[in-house]
Amino acid sequence: MCVSVSPSSFSRAAFLGAGAVAALPLFAEPARALDAMQKLSAGGALPAVPAGLAPANERAAYLAYGSPYLAAQYHATEGLAKSIGDAKMRAAALAIIGDPTPRYARRYPTAESRVALRDAMARAGYVKASDPVEGIFPRGTEKRGIVQPFWSTPGSAADSHHAYPGGLMVHELFNATMAERFEQTYDGIYFGGRSKVDRDAVILAALYHDAMKTVVFQYNDDGTFTEELNIGDTGGHHVLSGAEAIVRGHDARFVTALLSAHAAPSLGDEKKVATWCAAAAMVAGVDPFAFGLLRRDASGEAVLASLPPIEAFVNFLSDHDWVLSVHAAHAVRPHLDALAPKHGVRAGDAAALAWWRLGVTAKVPTIALYHELTVGESAFAAAVARSEIMA
Repeated sequence: MCVSVSPSSFSRAAFLGAGAVAALPLFAEPARALDAMQKLSAGGALPAVPAGLAPANERAAYLAYGSPYLAAQYHATEGLAKSIGDAKMRAAALAIIGDPTPRYARRYPTAESRVALRDAMARAGYVKASDPVEGIFPRGTEKRGIVQPFWSTPGSAADSHHAYPGGLMVHELFNATMAERFEQTYDGIYFGGRSKVDRDAVILAALYHDAMKTVVFQYNDDGTFTEELNIGDTGGHHVLSGAEAIVRGHDARFVTALLSAHAAPSLGDEKKVATWCAAAAMVAGVDPFAFGLLRRDASGEAVLASLPPIEAFVNFLSDHDWVLSVHAAHAVRPHLDALAPKHGVRAGDAAALAWWRLGVTAKVPTIALYHELTVGESAFAAAVARSEIMA
């Protein structure tokens, strides 16, 4: 959602009232849509690019910093986090957005301790014995202060959803916004408007559950991304984000809700969520049974400790921005590549092409480009051209 609002003047009513404006970049006439994206950054710029980033991460951060669209998304995200009523949850949301440096890694200060964790996870079946330790402890976990910003991180692997600088933030804002809508709908229809679903928890879970993509998906010099390790048969960021939540002091109910993003804890998928809870607890260095994530059933199998809360299902439902965004990424890329030579990208220079694509999509997100493509090739070409003069 795009919204022009300063953090200091943010209110829940203002955020909810921005829906019509927020939809404009996707559905307005192309030229007006792109103009609107620029105007929506009136809330201010992104934070300064931090010192000490790896060169490719720094390059991507500067691409994000130059995007009026991402500036607007940042202030909307920060504003939504500030609207969380519970002081502890509000502080947690702002902390993970402001500094996603993995604290779980501090529990493994030596190379030997990190290898030992990888080996223990392999014995438990969460990873392979041959998997690199760096899959659990990616670049940036060695010391504090060199992890790329939340606001410049891609949202997924290349050719998947939100694979551009700032894509993680856009994805999380969309999910958190949808989580709030689901909370309102459940409360309105099933509970007579009484607040039964925890609004604060579903917003925080949506903002939190992909937080470790900041280390899992980093930029390489050639414009590609680092590869993600699978943990427990899902993207490693999922389990690592659960571990980070444990280390940062969140309780078992919230961690269960967070780890339900990739599968609803029902219809047999409870086992998947229980596996991710166990793996996250192992990374965090806690006993999943003593912590309250798991219990033993009558057969001795490890299962979720209690009935999963409604917030877990809301987190799963809200994490479906990928349904359109993956399709959009696949549809848009070949058309971008075809236009690249007209924008000065030399044929055969894969790195230049990759960075050019990242620059375009940081200013006009892939879903917006996809909409222009459905309008026609000329609308798409105009959107790409206008992205290059945005400042």
